[in-house]
Amino acid sequence: MIKINLSHEGEFVFWAIFLGIIWSQIISHFAVSIGLHRYFSHRQIEASPATEWVMIFMILIACVRTPIGWIASHRMHHEFTDTKDDPHSPKHVGFWKVLFTTWELSYIPPKYARDLYQNPRLAWAHKYWKHFLLSTWLITFLIDYRVFIGFSLIPFLLARLGFGLLNTVGHIDYGGSNKPWLNFIIAGEGYHKNHHINSKQIRLHKYDIGGIIAEKFFRPAKRKS
Repeated sequence: MIKINLSHEGEFVFWAIFLGIIWSQIISHFAVSIGLHRYFSHRQIEASPATEWVMIFMILIACVRTPIGWIASHRMHHEFTDTKDDPHSPKHVGFWKVLFTTWELSYIPPKYARDLYQNPRLAWAHKYWKHFLLSTWLITFLIDYRVFIGFSLIPFLLARLGFGLLNTVGHIDYGGSNKPWLNFIIAGEGYHKNHHINSKQIRLHKYDIGGIIAEKFFRPAKRKS
């Protein structure tokens, strides 16, 4: 009969969760804040196709919806901030739906996503994001359930929580609110009011870690005259 040392098992689960939180911070800073938001959504910086692939794979692990859907809805959010046409306004969509990221957007006008489909990497991610997510979950679980917890589940849960908090607590005030404590979850994006004031600004605050990394390791995008 096999005996299981529960204290030893619990220690492994603890480390899976701990490393999962660190992994989530890497995804949050590099893939979501810099990649999905500053690069793909607002074109604040430049990136190579290889860097785009790395960003996309990490984005899909966190699974903040299909990247094209997220980017397009975010662009709509900027145009219609806190109005009935804002796709995730807690006032009009519902606080709990937005907090838990269960809101749906039935239609996205082509102008918000037309350029995104021209990027073959984003088009691939849009088509296969569910396949990638389920495959990653299955593979990591088959390796070990603790690998699944740390590599797949923790980033997934924290990403949904982070964006839910950003779109609710980060919009207590009309036009966005600065909530520095959110930076511990969403990589500098807690300076949300600053972002709405100037969506082309890479670094939102001196403590915006995502912005610092973007400025240090990426070239600013060339602006059209």
